[in-house]
Amino acid sequence: MLLLLGSVLFVLLIAEAAVRIAGADRPRPNGYAPVDTNRRAARPVNARGYRDLPRAILKPPGVRRVLSLGDSFAWGASVEFEDAYPQRLERALSRRRKETWEVVNLAMPGMATVDHAAQLAAEGEAYGPDVVLLGYVLNDSQDAAAAEAQRAEDWVKHPPPSAGRSALLRLIRTRLWATAENRRRVAGYRSMYDEKAPGWIAARHALKSMGAWCRPRGVPFVVAIFPLFGNPLDESYPFAEAHAKVAHAAAEAGALVVDLLPAYRGLRGDILVVNGADDEHPNEIAHRIAAGVILRALDDVVPSPAGDVAGDPESSAPSPPPPR
Repeated sequence: MLLLLGSVLFVLLIAEAAVRIAGADRPRPNGYAPVDTNRRAARPVNARGYRDLPRAILKPPGVRRVLSLGDSFAWGASVEFEDAYPQRLERALSRRRKETWEVVNLAMPGMATVDHAAQLAAEGEAYGPDVVLLGYVLNDSQDAAAAEAQRAEDWVKHPPPSAGRSALLRLIRTRLWATAENRRRVAGYRSMYDEKAPGWIAARHALKSMGAWCRPRGVPFVVAIFPLFGNPLDESYPFAEAHAKVAHAAAEAGALVVDLLPAYRGLRGDILVVNGADDEHPNEIAHRIAAGVILRALDDVVPSPAGDVAGDPESSAPSPPPPR
């Protein structure tokens, strides 16, 4: 028994040392430094309170406009202002089409689809958009009050494990906690897209109202669906059915649907997020990929007056790394 206990203790000590040396209990750097978007230089705010360049309300002569609606993804959380996909689209559209384009970004963190519909009804007409672009994230079917209540419940009932002194114990506890949290999170998101879920019912009505706003004005409506980057972006991605439901609802509303999930297939999630599990917003690479895909969709709904458009290196995706 003493020999057995001694052997177990020896193995645990070796495992502890190995974990400490390898740093397996600490997040691996992903090559992207999170941006403090509270800095004034990283967070330009125009006169209307949006993270965007100053915009005239009335569209100037000779200017074409995309009205960008969305939440923190479109706002560009934790990335430089010029790296967010709306700004990339503006530069690429003007360069490729040899005409002046503005992407008026009305995105705000925490907004949901019902907020976007109200925003379009209240502010859309004044900007005179040539295209309405909605960046849809899967939590957009959850209203703000429910989202805030969920965050409070998560913090109280499901706190992350304490660090402790043992690296091996910390690694095991963190992995077990992450597995349980991921299962709970997947179940929660799937329940949000139940046909009788109030938030999803409201989101479908909001998409219809946005389509109804665009249709009589002859304004193309484009809905870009973002994946949740904290999940495997391969065939095991757990929210493909939710993407399909959103795509169906958006198409019924008259939108051109751009599901961005296929553009990220085979890429490692850790190179697409800002800061691992601590911040799963898309980083500069993910924004660049999204801009390239959305740009091609805009070419379909708004033909270029010059005919064919040339490729734009700024919006093209980088060479994908090897799949996991």
